[in-house]
Amino acid sequence: MIASFSRLSLLWKILLSTSVAVTLLFALTGWIVLRNAVDTTTSAMEDEVGASLQAYQSLWKARAERLASVSLTLSQMSDVRSAFGTRDAATIFDTANELWKKLAIENADFLVTDAAGKVIASVGVMPVAEQDVRNAAARFPEQVSGFLVRGGRLYQTVFTPVYLENVPQNVLVAGYGVDSLVARQLKADTGGSEFLFVSGGQPIASSLTPEAARLVVSRLPSRPTLDPVRAGGIEYAARPTPLLDIAGKPIGDLWILRSFATAKERLAALRRNIILLWLLAVAASLGLTYLLARR
Repeated sequence: MIASFSRLSLLWKILLSTSVAVTLLFALTGWIVLRNAVDTTTSAMEDEVGASLQAYQSLWKARAERLASVSLTLSQMSDVRSAFGTRDAATIFDTANELWKKLAIENADFLVTDAAGKVIASVGVMPVAEQDVRNAAARFPEQVSGFLVRGGRLYQTVFTPVYLENVPQNVLVAGYGVDSLVARQLKADTGGSEFLFVSGGQPIASSLTPEAARLVVSRLPSRPTLDPVRAGGIEYAARPTPLLDIAGKPIGDLWILRSFATAKERLAALRRNIILLWLLAVAASLGLTYLLARR
């Protein structure tokens, strides 16, 4: 090969040397630029996921505080305490139902149980077992909040005791159902992050399509990690946070995901621009070199 190069004319030697030099220079520059762009993009995606997690925690805390505030207000109303004092199920139901509608929180369910956990009055479809009330009672007189999974659905709940003569007479249970509509609302509020609620290795609610949610769950690591998650040809920056029940025990995880698809499209466009600039630089340098060499 060296012998073949030596037999070339001086003009061609100059042209080949120039093209190789320009190519190496652009290759090194392009690698540095792309490497920095990838690192910057990865860092930005992780920051966006972290910001989405903080936004979720703030929103969820506000929802829980609102449920707790309304429930506490209801438990301290004289009408409610008088109705509960009768121990008559119909009276308790009518009074609690009427007042809850006046204090109604959008999309929230509400029910009243006795001290043993038997449901007396219910507004909505939130299923609460007697064992849930007994678990919450272990932490009374404080209000108790946490997640419940019942019938394949997830609920955010607050348990509020109603005391009569220093004895817990009834329990008010208020809660939100967590479904795909809630997940999509969270996605809109956080600028495009995907939300995936998982319990028992199954997706409970998600802003993704059902097929995509099942595929992502099958690719999730067994332990919480900050490594990217790859599913269906899409790579996500991912961060989990546990879902705690009323006893403070994890019953699942919320995964917040941010797709790299848009970022990869931008990186591909940057790569194409670097190649285009390289072609233009090689053509310009070869043309200039040819003119100078001929002179």
